[in-house]
Formats: sequence, C-alpha cells, structure tokens
Amino acid sequence: MPARMAAALTAACLVLAAFGAAAAEARTDNRSKPIVFVHGLDAFGEAGVNCAGTWGTMANRLAQFGHTGTKATVAYYGGDTNCTHNLGLHGSHSKHYPRTDAHNSTGGRHDMDADIRHLGYHLAWLIYDTWSSKGVTVDAVGHSMGGLILRYMLHRIQANDPDFPPYLYVEDVVTLGTPHLGSGWASGCVWAYECVQMENGSSFISYLTSNARNPQGDGGTDWTLISSYDDGLVSEGSGVGDSAAKHKVQYLGSMNIGHSDYMSDTTDTRDADVNYQDLPDTTWYAWYDAPHAVRWSDFALTYGSW
Repeated sequence: MPARMAAALTAACLVLAAFGAAAAEARTDNRSKPIVFVHGLDAFGEAGVNCAGTWGTMANRLAQFGHTGTKATVAYYGGDTNCTHNLGLHGSHSKHYPRTDAHNSTGGRHDMDADIRHLGYHLAWLIYDTWSSKGVTVDAVGHSMGGLILRYMLHRIQANDPDFPPYLYVEDVVTLGTPHLGSGWASGCVWAYECVQMENGSSFISYLTSNARNPQGDGGTDWTLISSYDDGLVSEGSGVGDSAAKHKVQYLGSMNIGHSDYMSDTTDTRDADVNYQDLPDTTWYAWYDAPHAVRWSDFALTYGSW
C-alpha cells in the first residue's frame, strides 16, 4: 500500500474513533432494512395502544412482499402493549420539553400530555442506540401523530441539536394519515396536550411548516406522505401538507380508507384510485389502477423512485 494511502486511511480511522461514528451504507433500494413503526395518539390517559393490533397486519404483509429486516414497534404510553421497544428507556426524561407530570412512574413511559417534541427526542435516542450507532440504516412508518414524531426528530437531527444524537441513519419514511398541517378534529380533545399541539394553526404545526418541510437524516431521507379523502380525522390536504416531501399520494373517496384503515389495506390488486405527485414535478396526476396503501408503502420503503 502506498505510504500516502496508508496515512489517509489511518487519519480516517482516527476521526471515526474520536467521534464514535459508524458509517452508514449508501442508499440500498432493497427490502432488508429494519422498519420502525411509530403509532399515533391515545387521547385518553394511559389506556395505551396495542402495537401488535395496530401494526401486525401491515408488518406481516410487508414480510410477504419480501421485507426481511426487523419489524420494530415502539411503545411510549404507559398502557402500550405488545410493542418490541420502549421509547422511554432511551435518552433522559429531564431533557427537551420533558413536561415531567406527563411521565409514568414505571418504565419511563408517557401519557397524552407528553410533548410531541419530547417523544421525538426519545425516539431519536432509541434509533441511535439500537441501530445508527452500529452503522445500521433503518426505514420508518408513522401513523397519524407518529409521523409528526418522526418529522420533528429528523428536523432536530438535521439542525444538530445538542440534546439529540450526533447522527441518525433513516433512509425512508412513510407517513399514513399524519396531520402535517394540523387537524380540526384535534380541537375536540384539547384536554390532551398532544391534541393542542396538533390543532390547525398551533404553534407546533406552524413551527414544522416553517422549519421542517423535508427533514433529512444523515445520508439522506426519502419521504412519502399518504392521505385519504375518507380520513375523517386528518384531511387529504393535511395528510400530504409537507410541501417539500418528495412523494405524495391521496386515496380517493371511492377507496373508503378511513383514519385507521391504511395499515389494513393490504391487497396487491392494482385497482386503487389515487392522486399522486412526485417532486420536482409539482403536477398532480390521477391513477385509477394504482397499488393499495400497504403495497404503496412497500415500494416507498424500498425505492427512491419507482
């Protein structure tokens, strides 16, 4: 090996050792990455969400479509059940909008008064501790509020927030019925602080609109936003409202996809009615033999473009 090359490799190793960074792979366009599933709002104390019930059908179908990586589901409410990872065990409960009255005393879990920004902070450390610090790139799917948690998390990573990990490798994100521009329905559950944050025109939504239009993890993140005209909680416009995200799809009213139906729309028959957009082309196109929601998510989690 030439002396100059050996010196360069030695210097690179020293830099990596100094910062503890594990290099991420280049974009893979395959189905082998772990997928992190982040559920949405529970507006009623610590009743919690059954992760297996919420994500099991979609996770199993993605496996049938060829996804071989770990299917990781995230608990953050005190009553969450059948989840593979506990978000509250990563990071500090005293940092980043902690609202300590919203913490459960056991297991570091939270209730509906936890700040979405605080949950994003914990999720960042979960992904870093479990995958990024080991050089493993993940994909992520967020339903409803879960998409906002992911969006805020990657925004603060891109901003080099000192409360957050030094880097995260998140290659693809799919959001399902996420209120990127807020939700009128959230005004009906203002007893929950998370609902206040998701109201139309809230300071949190306004902040994301101004500052987190297409947030990127290290190595790049490809966003796909999925909404439905039949989603009674999040409008089709709000569900794709992050205007800088590359890929957007709206399922038309003929598809009867409600707010909780995205994850169970698993058929591989190509007969879905949608409008879609792929930036930099800002035109919306109609497609009447499109993939259904889980299959569309499969393609979005696999390819940068398809």
